[in-house]
Parts: sequence; structure tokens; C-alpha cells
Amino acid sequence: MAQTLHSGGSMATKLPILLGFTLPLLACAADGIGTGEPSKSPNGGKTDSGWLGSDSYELGAVARGQVRMEPVGSWSTLESSAELQLNLIDEQLRFAKNGSEAQGYRLNLLSDQVRVLEVDYDGGDVILDYEVVVDLVAPIRDSVPELADIANPIVDVTVPARPVGIHDRVGTACATKADASPLNYAYYFDADQPGCDIERATVEIEITHVFGRPTTYPEYDLLMKPTDRGTLGFRAALVPARGDYDPASRFDAHRLMLENDLNLVGQPIPGQGRRYIFAKGNVEIEIDLYDPTQVQYSESFRNALGEYDFILYNGHSNYGKMHLLDEPESFSDHYQIIMMHSCQSYAYYTRQVFRAKETADDPHGWDRADVVATGKSSYPKGSPKTAEVILQGLLDGMDAIDAGRSREATDWLSMIESMNRVERGILYGAAGVRENRWQPID
Repeated sequence: MAQTLHSGGSMATKLPILLGFTLPLLACAADGIGTGEPSKSPNGGKTDSGWLGSDSYELGAVARGQVRMEPVGSWSTLESSAELQLNLIDEQLRFAKNGSEAQGYRLNLLSDQVRVLEVDYDGGDVILDYEVVVDLVAPIRDSVPELADIANPIVDVTVPARPVGIHDRVGTACATKADASPLNYAYYFDADQPGCDIERATVEIEITHVFGRPTTYPEYDLLMKPTDRGTLGFRAALVPARGDYDPASRFDAHRLMLENDLNLVGQPIPGQGRRYIFAKGNVEIEIDLYDPTQVQYSESFRNALGEYDFILYNGHSNYGKMHLLDEPESFSDHYQIIMMHSCQSYAYYTRQVFRAKETADDPHGWDRADVVATGKSSYPKGSPKTAEVILQGLLDGMDAIDAGRSREATDWLSMIESMNRVERGILYGAAGVRENRWQPID
């Protein structure tokens, strides 16, 4: 168990019970508190996100730490609220990003199987000792290593002991960027900055699994549905955000990809954008390209989550603080491929999708979602190129299946390899796909 932090020489007061429980979701309730025994996690006991990459691999780990907070204001029920405890733990783990990257691992910043082991009091603070399941992505050097070959299986990362309000307390003294804000402080956090006078804690990350890279496929049988035109296929929504300098730049880049590279002819959708039919043989993808200068963006994106089988986001990650994927009621109840083309979206958004898509029958959320994501920072120009790879691969795969050549269907690793060729250095991959069920039958 992590050592209890003390300040001012005061004696820490321990609660008389051990609150060891699994916190199910960001929206979990206090009645999730158990008896200290492990219980089912939000991802069904999974220790990873089901990631496949052509130049990266995934590791499962357990992170252990201690975090503290004065229970005032909106945090007044921290002692008993599972939701607040999860929020506080998530907030501290965000500050482990740079420390884990410095040691070669890209940490998924949303944890799983969160267990509060002990709740203490010290000088007016509530102190939580916790243990969480996390997953990490690392670049492949020569080959995927065995667990026994991992050179640094235990990674210690320095984080703020009191993460909430760090900007208010010390300004940018602990950030590598002079104008760091509360929104992006964790992104620029460096405890070794001169003048970084904060109370520190250590998060210990112990690697427990190294996951392989099997050949798996999109769930083609769930994508190939009858259309109004007598074909088989699915509907795709490309929903680029406004450009940084030209509001229409991301829309125009995707329009040119569809019209110049795929040779498609679009039809206007009044007040929304353009529609394209990408067809081959008896299969097709109906593609709606949303114009961010014509629509209310957040509403349009959430509506797309409820209507389409393939949804593309292209824009900023906003340091994991976007509110686009955190409303489970926005998602459809069928299988979807969600492509998050934004900086480091593996770390920020893959688990948000799985939390939203989980059900009693699918507690890990993988059955109804595959998430295409980035391991590193990406650039707007990469989105049309990589979206073209995925759309072409899916169309070719459906055509092969429809023609009785299912063994020629495009697999996930093949598409990911192509993405990493057309836009290098981003660590593209797909989460939730490693245990996909569809397999060639002929």
C-alpha cells in the first residue's frame, strides 16, 4: 500500500473501515462501494483496450498511488462518494502522462478497475490510497517483447499529491509552458521545473501483461446491411471540426479526398454538407460529409453517433476534455467504427467510447465498437489520407465477402499498416478489435 502523506507534522486519522471497491464509471454512484473484494470492472475484467498497431503494441498494468483533497465545496462528499473519488483519481493520473512517456510508454489516461484501498484523514484532507488497472502503448523496436523481457516493468512517476487546483496554488511553476492553463496543465507538467514547490506523490505502474497482435477483422457481418438502393453496406459520417485559421479548411480537405482521390460526386444536403455514394459491385458506403460552418458542431456529432455506423472526428483533442463521447445515450445500440483523428486520442478517448457502449451482456464495450485512434500527436492533413485508407479497405472487404472471396477481406492490421505508411510517426492503431469475432469462412 502507498505510504500515507502527512503535512505540518499532524497525525493522520484513518477511517475505521477499509473501503476497497471497484468504481464502475465516471457516472458511478456511491452504492458501488463493496467489501474490499475485487469486483467486475467497467471493461469486464479486461486489462487493456484491445489495441492493435502496426508499429506499436499494448501492455496491461496496475497503477498504485495516493491522492489527497480538502473536502470542501463540490468535493464536500469526497469521503463517501465513489463518483468524486474516481474523478480525483482520474485527475491525478492525468499528471502521469509525461513521466510515463519519458520512460517509453504512452499511458491511457482513463483507468479501469479502480479500487480505493483505504481512506484516511490528515489535517483536514481526505487521502485515498488506490489501485487501478491501466493500459499503455509502446512503439515496436524489433518485435513485440515477452513480459519477461521488459527492461523496466515497474515505472515510478512523480505526480502532484494534490492535483486539483495546482494552477491556482503555484501558477505555471510546474509547467514547461509559460502560459499553461488549468485545462492543459497536466500536458505540460514537469515536477523537476525550477521553483516547482508542491507536495508530491509517486504513482507506481507495474506492467503485468504484454498483448499480441493477431489478425482480426472489422465486424463485416454487422456492417453489411441492406440499403434502399438494393445493395449491401453501411452509412458513414465524416464530421470534421472548424479549421484553426480557415473555418472550412478541414471540411474542404475531406471533400477533396472524396472527390479527387476517390472520384466521387457529392450531392448537397441543405444546411448540413454533402452526400457521396462510394460503391463497388453490390456493396456501398453512403458517406455524409458535415460542414462545420453550417451546423452546430457538438449537436451534429452526437446526432451522428446515434445514426451512423462509421463516424470520423477530425479536430483538436482539447487535452482529453471534450464532451463529445461522454454521453452514452448519444450512441446507437449497434456496432460502430469511430475514428478519432486528433492528438493522442488513444490516451484520451478510446475508453470513453467503451464506457459508453458497454452493456450487461458486453461489460467491456468491445462488441459494439472499434475505435481508430492515434498514439502520438497528429496533424489535420493526416485525417483525409487515413480516412481514405479505412473507407477503401472497408469497401474492398465487403466486396470480397459479397463475391464469395472472404479470405481476401481487409483485416485491421493491413489497414493500420497503410495508415502508418501514408502518415508516418503518429502510431495509428485500432482499439477494441483484438477479440473481434468475424472471420473468413471460405
